[in-house]
Amino acid sequence: MLGGSPQGVTPVVPRSHTSSQSESRERPNFNATQNIPLACLIAARVSQKLRFVYALARLALSLEIMSVPTIDLDPTHSPNIPKSVFPEDHIRLAMAITSAYSSIEELGLTVRASSQNPSRINGAWNPVVRSDLEDRLKRAGVNLDEEFYWNLRGKQTRIEMKRKPEITKLAPWAVTDIVRDGEIHISDALAQASFLRSHIAAHSLEDKKWLRALSIYDVSNVQFLARRLLLESLGYWRYLGTLHNLEKKSGRKRRARSSLAKSSVATC
Repeated sequence: MLGGSPQGVTPVVPRSHTSSQSESRERPNFNATQNIPLACLIAARVSQKLRFVYALARLALSLEIMSVPTIDLDPTHSPNIPKSVFPEDHIRLAMAITSAYSSIEELGLTVRASSQNPSRINGAWNPVVRSDLEDRLKRAGVNLDEEFYWNLRGKQTRIEMKRKPEITKLAPWAVTDIVRDGEIHISDALAQASFLRSHIAAHSLEDKKWLRALSIYDVSNVQFLARRLLLESLGYWRYLGTLHNLEKKSGRKRRARSSLAKSSVATC
């Protein structure tokens, strides 16, 4: 979860050794991740509340159903991963979105709306619904001022035509029509994730064109959103090397160097 995709652990396999007794031993092979101490602290914190335990379990299951290594989502490494033509992959994508969104539901951080109190009025946010959502986000420890990056690759999809993500600013690495990633407010990201889950992943029994339109980027957007909300709720998001956190650290270092330089000049 710290690296954005599941940690791979290979099965224990027999390993032969040449010895006088010609014995065979078993030795496990691990593909480890960094930040093991931080992972242990997070696990200890998760264990204190069942809703955290189940939120983590649902997110882990989503990653097991369908995910790709984070490096493959890096536009400098792979600008656009093509959609699959296989029905089994379409189902996996839909199930991964549903499971990741259910992780957000466990945290109690979904958009709460009804036919009497819809989330949208004339295409814009219902202020009452948005205020309720953002109040719950604040109480959970979520920083509303930190942007969330929404992955958009290649040409505009059928899903985007039905509901376009409310991108406020293109990402620094965006490249014309190839890489269209951008910043989106966390509330709008939650609304978009709700749309993907409710209108695309969970309710496409009649028209399969929506399932065929799903991509790994739709899945990763919901998974990364669930991951951030869980880690912020636990109080550990600020310890990860996200772009926002790295920029904050860089700013603090620059201010510290500036203060040191001024004090040096004053001393001289």
